[in-house]
Amino acid sequence: MLQTVKDQLGHEIYLTDERWNHICEEHPEMRGYESQVLETIRRGRRFQDSVRPDVFLYYRDFEDLPAGNSTIVAVVRFGFIPGGAENNFIVTAYQIFRHRR
Repeated sequence: MLQTVKDQLGHEIYLTDERWNHICEEHPEMRGYESQVLETIRRGRRFQDSVRPDVFLYYRDFEDLPAGNSTIVAVVRFGFIPGGAENNFIVTAYQIFRHRR
């Protein structure tokens, strides 16, 4: 599986089986929320990691998350392959509770 989605700035970002399996192993609450992860990339807000400038965190609130969580966070590494094409992929994703303003 290779799923590709574009963020609001037009960056193409992909999710592989290997990464999805890693996400579900490390964060079992994410099972069944793959479409919400992709929606988080598509429509969520993002900010740049303060330590790793090639990493952005996307987040989006959802009403139906388990265990009192309110938000999905997707971590994306941006890069390029030889020849200059973008190579942007989801590293991990998880759920958090975030106070809404």
